[in-house]
Amino acid sequence: MTELIKKLLGWCPVKEQIIKEEEFMFSNENRTVTQLKSNSKIFLGVIHLAFALYLISTALRVLSQPNTRMFSWWTMDINFVASGLLLTIGIISLVLSFSFVRRDNSYDNVCKILALANIALAIAFFAYLHQFMAHIRYSGVAVLIRGPLSNYTFDQPTLIAYSVLIALPALLSVLMLFRSIREPHIPKTRNKSYLTIAITVILVAAASVGLVVYYNHLNQQKASMVVEEFGENREIKLYALNDDFVAGTWMGGQDVSYFIDSKEFTSGRFISQDTYDAIRFLGETGGADAAVVMAWWDSTLEIEAAGKTPVICYASERIEHTVARPTSINEFEPDERVADVAWFFVTDSAEEAKGIADEYGATIVYLPRYYGPSLFWAMTEALDQKSEVSSQSEIEQSYEQSMYYRLISCSDPEPFERIFENDDVCIYRLG
Repeated sequence: MTELIKKLLGWCPVKEQIIKEEEFMFSNENRTVTQLKSNSKIFLGVIHLAFALYLISTALRVLSQPNTRMFSWWTMDINFVASGLLLTIGIISLVLSFSFVRRDNSYDNVCKILALANIALAIAFFAYLHQFMAHIRYSGVAVLIRGPLSNYTFDQPTLIAYSVLIALPALLSVLMLFRSIREPHIPKTRNKSYLTIAITVILVAAASVGLVVYYNHLNQQKASMVVEEFGENREIKLYALNDDFVAGTWMGGQDVSYFIDSKEFTSGRFISQDTYDAIRFLGETGGADAAVVMAWWDSTLEIEAAGKTPVICYASERIEHTVARPTSINEFEPDERVADVAWFFVTDSAEEAKGIADEYGATIVYLPRYYGPSLFWAMTEALDQKSEVSSQSEIEQSYEQSMYYRLISCSDPEPFERIFENDDVCIYRLG
């Protein structure tokens, strides 16, 4: 009787079976989609955890280098700013790794915010280091590991690759989270999301405070090592190095007693007692005709510390690729001026060299000897036309006939008068 009534009302046993099968299939399909989403989140969580450990350890390793405290100011700043950015990205990634392993969607919104923050920080990391571009190249995939451990120095393609690599987990997270199906959030879930953001902010703030305290501590160490200040505004400082400082660093066993540095220039450098003696001698070389010094731009700090004016203070844009360290100087010297100074040292004619010096009013020549031939080849890069030499013997011959070689080897070419010499520096006066 019951089945008869159902049939009269349109009941069909076959249709009911189909509906049950469809409900079963939909239930299984929904369970499969949920399972796939959960597995994807776990996968992204593992990626974030791996990156968090890598970025945090990288930043801490750079900051813990024993000679960090005496790097020149721009490198110290690069270390701290770049390390701070990587620590922040690492902390956020660490929080994301724990949020992603949850199998529900209760933290989707907070994960979106944190992932977008990591992308923004990766862009900031790229933008900051791009203005301190160092033309240092390594071979192979090792650049992605070795680069940030060398004070965050990259060439441009590697910096782009490294920044994208840092942002990649966050990019994947954002893509997955914005495609996910939204579920209703209850107040407790929202409170948990706010708590996650609050914990992230506290961890980032704690890391920032720690960096500031450590940075100030290192600056106090530097200030205690100052032995002399040069320049009108005392902006060039000379630091004395003691045995405790150089112990365990690459400077151990090297003949470097001092470090000269200035925030107004591209770099500081380690110098020996001989170079310090040359600076003092140059400073005592009086007369208005001894105010301008012919030298390559690498020696600018030493010349300005002596109260003199170098013909060029920095490289030209043409030879920017020869600058193997970051710089804060945005204005290059004119190409023609740098080329003239280069030709002064590259030419084999003493009279031609004197004519260039007269053109710029230079009466003193300052030559560091510790660079060796490498400085000569950097000078040739600045010339309008590179010398047409191919064989090794022709290259050596052009070097040995140059004014640079004749001056550092103290062959005393006329009309240059040698007025100072030690193991590290030669100084000449134009007669």
